[in-house]
This record gives sequence, structure tokens and C-alpha cells, in this order.
Amino acid sequence: MATYALETSGLSKSFLHGSVLAVRDVDLAVPAGSVFGIVGKNGAGKSTLLKLIAGFMRQDAGTVSVLGRQLRPCESDSRIGALVEAPAVYGRLDAFENLMNRALVLGLPDPKKACREALELVGLDARTAGDGRRRVLWPRGTYVDDLSTGQRQRLGVALALVGNPEVLLLDEPLTGIDPTGVSHLRDLLVRLNRERGVTVVVSSHVLADLERMCTHFGIMRDGAFARTLTADELADACATYLTLRVNAPERAVAVLSEELPGLTVRVLPDGALRVTAPGGGEPDRAVLAQALLAAGIAVTELSASAPDVEAELVRLIDGTADTAASHLGEKGR
Repeated sequence: MATYALETSGLSKSFLHGSVLAVRDVDLAVPAGSVFGIVGKNGAGKSTLLKLIAGFMRQDAGTVSVLGRQLRPCESDSRIGALVEAPAVYGRLDAFENLMNRALVLGLPDPKKACREALELVGLDARTAGDGRRRVLWPRGTYVDDLSTGQRQRLGVALALVGNPEVLLLDEPLTGIDPTGVSHLRDLLVRLNRERGVTVVVSSHVLADLERMCTHFGIMRDGAFARTLTADELADACATYLTLRVNAPERAVAVLSEELPGLTVRVLPDGALRVTAPGGGEPDRAVLAQALLAAGIAVTELSASAPDVEAELVRLIDGTADTAASHLGEKGR
């Protein structure tokens, strides 16, 4: 089995005769069996990257490999199911007909069964209503053009699932879906990953949803990955910490480093101190304050911050986490 489900090397794509570089020299390795979340601001290059991997668009340079096999430019791999930007559907066909079209293109041995299974997975199969009657969330013969945004999005996920792909590429799959549907699809992706070993690559602006699903994260800025990290590494970065304001920040760093060497002390850009204990626990406030007061350093403000994965992702996206780390390197510990 391949170690990586997806690999890219030097992958680049530009538009407007090279004046806009959407994807910039991306080297990416997505572990097989992971749920890899891609996060970034609008225009960071997330959708373009997924299109290049799915074979929907030709790259200017670089390579894409799926489960150990390098693809030709614009080559699609049947082991990938993709939903990028919007479902590729025929508006004047109904949902089942759209799924059948996909199943027949893939050459599935029992296309009708595959379509029914895909609809069931996304919660669009026939269900028993409260009065005991069977009902269908959309009637056969209803054009896709007449479906709601949420229904179309579910259909897009169903299209990606036809044929039981080993890798799923999903670009904002939860957009426009009601809260119950979001919970259902989020749980579905986790279940497919854990029970079937499907590798899921998903982008979303709803960071809380990614936090509940992902085992790995990639932070995109300006067409490139600024950082990749595991969920455990992200959790470590979100350890409980104390924020202090003192009358002598530089001297406070030296005092704490000498008196309490187990602590990690960062000087933030605004001059405040961030203090973290080993293992991510909250530092002992009394011991910390006593060490500073003994050195003649007055503490003017002290507050605790609980772990917040979403806030840390925002800092990574904005680059402020990098700034803090750089500032730490200048100020020392």
C-alpha cells in the first residue's frame, strides 16, 4: 500500500499569461488514510490545487501522483472522487440520472445499485416519515435545476462517492447545507475514513467543521503551503497559556528562564508575555508571580487562555503565528 495517497512536486499554475500565479511550486504529501484539511483565505489557491490534482486543469509545471502512480497532465484517476467548487451536473436531468451518467462513465458492473448506495450515504434516499409512509427527498423526474442549494451540494458529494473511490477531493462540501445535513455529512466522511480507509482531502472556511474531522492540516497562503501539521501538533500549539503584562518584559523573560526553566515564555508583538507549562497545562500562577515579584518586576495584568483550535488556525492562516514565532526567536526565552 502506498505511504501517500496524493503527492505533488513543484506543482504550479498561473492565469492571465502568467501574471496571476494561483498555485506556486507546491510540494505536498497527503498520508494514505488521513483526513487532510486545506485552509486559507479566499484566493489562496485551494480550489485551483484540487482541480489540478483531480485532472480538471492542466498545470504549467510539476507532477501529481495518486497512490504511487504519476498522472499525465489533465489525467483523471478513477480512484479519485471529486467535488470542486460546484457539482458538475446536468440541470435538465434528475438526480438519479446524473448519478447513472457518472456510474456508466466509470463502467461500474451494477450502476443502479451504486447510485442507490451513493444517495443513501448522503441522506438522499427514500426515508420513512413520521406517519410511517415512505417518502423521497426529491421526486424522480425533478430536474436538478429545481433543487435547493443544499440538495445540489449533497448530490455533488454523492457523485464523488459513486464507485467507492479510495481518495475524495472535496472543496467546500458543506456549503449551503442545513445544520442537520452538515452533521450527517461530516460524520459520513469520518466514517468512510475510519471504516473504509478512504483518504479525504477537504477544504472549508468553517474551521470548526475541519477541527472535528481532520487528522492533518495544510495552511495555504498565496498559492503555496505555508505550513502543514498534524492534529496533534495543532493541539500542542493550542495549549493553555497565561498572558502577562509586566513593567519590564525583557528582564521578565530572563528571570523566568533562570528561575523556572521548564516554562516556555514568548514575547508577543504588543509586549505581553505568553507563558506555557510543559505538557500544555496551565502554569502555576502563584509561583510565576512570586518569581517576578522577587525580582522587582510588577505584574500589571494576568489572564488565562483556554485551548482554541479555531483561533490557532486563524492565526496560522493570517500569518500571525509565524510572526509570534519569529518574535520569539528575536527575544529569546
